[in-house]
Formats: sequence, C-alpha cells, structure tokens
Amino acid sequence: MPKRRTLMQAAAAAAVTAAAGPARAAPPFFKLYLMIPNNQPARMIWGTLAAQQMSRIGIDVVSSFVPFTVIAPRRSRGEGKPHPDGGWDCYLERYYYNAIKPTPNTLFHSRLMPPGGENYYYVNDPQIDASLDAISNTRDDAERGAAYKAFQKRWTEVEPLTILFYPQDVIAVNPKLKGFDATTFNPVFFPQPEKWTIEGAGRNATAAFASWAPPASLIPMYTTGYNESNIFGPVYNRLYEYESWENKKLIPSLATGHTVSNDGRTWVISLRQGVKWHSGEEFTAADVKFTWDTILNAAYGSQLRAGLLAVLGGTENYKVSSKYEVTVTLPAYNMLFLDWALGALAMMPEHAYKDLRPESLRGHTASTWLGTYAVKTSDGKSFTARGGVGTGPWIPQGYDPARKAYKYARNPNYWKPHTGNVTTFYIVNIQGTDSVLSALKAGEIDAHDPMYDIGPQVSTIDPAWGKVQAFDSFKWQHICYNLKHPVFGTGVDTPLGRQDPARAAEAAAYIRRAISHAMPREQIVKEIAGGYGEPGVVPMPWSAPEYDHDALKPIAYDLGLSRQYMEKAGYEF
Repeated sequence: MPKRRTLMQAAAAAAVTAAAGPARAAPPFFKLYLMIPNNQPARMIWGTLAAQQMSRIGIDVVSSFVPFTVIAPRRSRGEGKPHPDGGWDCYLERYYYNAIKPTPNTLFHSRLMPPGGENYYYVNDPQIDASLDAISNTRDDAERGAAYKAFQKRWTEVEPLTILFYPQDVIAVNPKLKGFDATTFNPVFFPQPEKWTIEGAGRNATAAFASWAPPASLIPMYTTGYNESNIFGPVYNRLYEYESWENKKLIPSLATGHTVSNDGRTWVISLRQGVKWHSGEEFTAADVKFTWDTILNAAYGSQLRAGLLAVLGGTENYKVSSKYEVTVTLPAYNMLFLDWALGALAMMPEHAYKDLRPESLRGHTASTWLGTYAVKTSDGKSFTARGGVGTGPWIPQGYDPARKAYKYARNPNYWKPHTGNVTTFYIVNIQGTDSVLSALKAGEIDAHDPMYDIGPQVSTIDPAWGKVQAFDSFKWQHICYNLKHPVFGTGVDTPLGRQDPARAAEAAAYIRRAISHAMPREQIVKEIAGGYGEPGVVPMPWSAPEYDHDALKPIAYDLGLSRQYMEKAGYEF
C-alpha cells in the first residue's frame, strides 16, 4: 500500500500541475515562507501545488512540511512577525468554527487578536467588524441573515485568506461497529464510544479510535484542534450540547434550561442536579464560575479569553445565584453566549484544578495524562486522577507511551445512560493514512478521525474490514496569511504601497487576489481530494443555511488574471 500511495500522490500532483498549464518565467518579486502541515497526505500534495502556483506569478516560495505543533506557537504569540523573525508568513489549515452555528466572530474580529484571541491572521477590516458585530448583537433573524451576507460580500472583496475548498470527511470503520454516526468537530463533536456497540463482543467490549497528531494540551481551554478535543471531549461536558450531527440541534446538557430577559441581556441558567465529577464531588454553579474565571484570567493564557471577554464583558457580569443557578448580565445581547459560551466551552472542576498554578497547568498531569495526582473532595476523601477530571462518560486511565494510546474506562456514575457495549476505550496516535488503514484491516482500531483523508483510497478498502462513511464536514481548507506581513498583509513593502502609502492595503489585497486566482480549486477537489468536496469561496460551511449560494460564485482559475493583479500591486513581469 505505501508504494501505491506514493504513486497515487505523484500522479495526482502531476495531473493537477498539467491542468494548470505551462509556467511563464517571472522574476521573484518577494519571498514567502509557506508551512504545510504534515498530518494530512492530500494537503501535503495540494500545499506543494499551491507553492508551485505562487511561483508562477513571481513569488519566491520556500515551503516546508512541519507538524502543527510547530505552526501553533508561531501564530499564537501575537507579535505578527514574519517567518524569518520567528513568526510566520503563510500556512495551510483545515478550519471550522467552535460551534455548529457559523460564528465568524470568534475568528475574524479585530478585537480577537492573539495571544488572547483566535484571530491568528490579524484580520482588521472595519466593514468585516461591523458585519460581525451585527451577527452577534441582533436578535432579529432577518437582520442577522443580512449581516451574514454582508460579511461574505466584504470577504470576497478583500479575500483576507484564500479559501481552497469545502472538504467532506471520509472515515472507514470496523464493519461490526454500530453507533458511529458523526464526524469530529472541535470542540463539540468527538468520538462518543458510550454510543458504540461492537457486534459479537459481549457486554464488555474494547474499542479504539485513531488520531493522527499528538496533542499539545488536554485542558479544554487550551485546545488548538480536534486532535485534542477528540481526546478530552469524552471526559468533559458542556452546559449545552448538540443532540446529533444530523439535526445539529442545541439541547441542555449540564444545564437544564435558561430564562432570558426581553432585552436579551440577563440570563438565568438552571443546572442539572446530582451530576458528579469523576472524583465523586458534585457539580455546582461554583464550577461554572470557576471555568469562566479561569479562562478570563490572563495569567492562564487561554486563547479563548478574548472571545469570552467580548461576550461576558468581565467577571463582574456573572454570579452564582444559588447552588444550581448562575445569573449573567451581558453588556449587550450576543448570540455567541448560547451558541459558543454555553454550547462549546467545557466545564472544568474547581475542586480539582483551583490549586494548579497558571505556569504549571499545561505541564500538569491533568493536561498530559502522564502519571497520577490526588484530588481531595469536600467529604474528606481522595481520588487518584490519571488525567483530566470531568463529568463526562469516560474516565481517563492515563497515557500508555508504549502503545501511544490514551486509555479510558466507562464512567459508571455518568448522569446519562451508556447505550453501547464498550467499557474500555483507547485513542491511539497513528501517523499516516496507509498505517491507519492497515491498523483497521488488522482489527487494531475501530474508527479514525478525518485527518487521514482516506478519500483518494476508498477504492482500496475492502468492505470486509472497512465500512466507508462520508460526512458533510462543516469545515473548509484555506491558505492563511499573516496580515501584518509588510507585502501581502499591510502592503507597505509593495511597489504601489511604497509609491502611495494610502494604497498599501489595496496593494496587499491585489496580491492575495492574485494568489487566489492561481489556485485550480476544481482540479484540487477532483484529482487530489478524490472528488470529496466543493471549490471554496468564503469561510462559511458550504451546506450551512447562512451560506449565500445566490451571490457567491466560484473563483476562476486564471493565471493571466493573477498576473494582472500582481501588476496592479506594482510588479512588472
């Protein structure tokens, strides 16, 4: 299979490059460092193709294959430095919002710059900000719909990032596995082995799920990808959760419901009684306050801080109103409170984490799952934790370095019933598409996350050992730009920007548009992604109701037009 895979990659790259047409010689106008994550084979192919296409329009591209653990620190420092100075220029990414309801507010608002926010790209556009504020703050569905359209329209005018395509998630599972009915989606969908049944395995089945990239941290507020939420997700709960991937309906979880004032600002959240943390301590409103307090505390360095601060306004705006009730007074109505703060943020245990210092939390066993630590409960007892402490259906049993696996035991005191027969569960780090399919064929795993991108290899999977399932991923693949970069970010070092500083941002937008038109999206989907996807335009899920299908048209692949945009920025071929 490895040899066949190598030949397939070479053939796919050659086919798309051939479709792109012959190159025209051009002087290198500027240098761009492109980081390509090495955890998805097909992305490595279209990343290489993207670099080749950029070179066709006069850009000197230095590309490298790196793990995302190299990219994340560079983009998260919040300094905006270019790649040679320890920052970054450009990288490829598969992304999604932290809620099923599209929330571009959490990624692209200028208030959410790193290190405290997730606008890693430094998008800073007043018109985009205005549309995002309207999306967040209106309670009128028609007004919100118009704001979504305004966001998408402005995006196509300046193209802060190059959206390549909307992928489908293709996953192969053990044919004997029942109950696997969703893709993974950070941080609100993850393996749910409490629903899994392995046919013929009896009442105490063991199951395993493969995840490619190792995590940087398993504390929920530090998540950078679903390779991490896949692991911590089964351990924790949120106040609201999604009923299913099919209907994507938000329903109460640790909360039982809420009331909201007529102006949308005052929320009273009722909590589920009798829920126990894995330690045996009861879940209460104090844990909700602790979770929000910790995220908002700058000393902990959570990348969710800026987003939560924008919603809540500050710690003075929420309080414990009873043991099982939290009262929140928002500075203004914000849709993100329900769809993101209540529906996406995992609750953390005050009694277990309150004494963990900010500087030590990321390296603590609660984050690494290496070793053990004692958790004291209010009744004087002690619980030995081997990872995170949650209210979820699975209790961490630590990390096995020899197996490269995270182990879980079924939580016998979970507040919801387990409907499957799995009682022991593993998440195994396996690198490589060929390796994960080999493990599935050998019976070593039962399912895997979508990062293995098995779409191009579906024809090689025998139904006897692999059942192929495809899901609408609700994600997109894009080329990210550091929008503080002096050439394609701010434009101050472009010929046009130097000649007329007032037009520098315009020049940078011309360069990004040139790159966009140099990307053969349809061929990428057809020849590299195995046909699983749609060409990209804006960062909005293709099948989401908010996607403006009437106004958005495919972005033409046109190298001639690309060169024209480079010339608009002042470059001469």
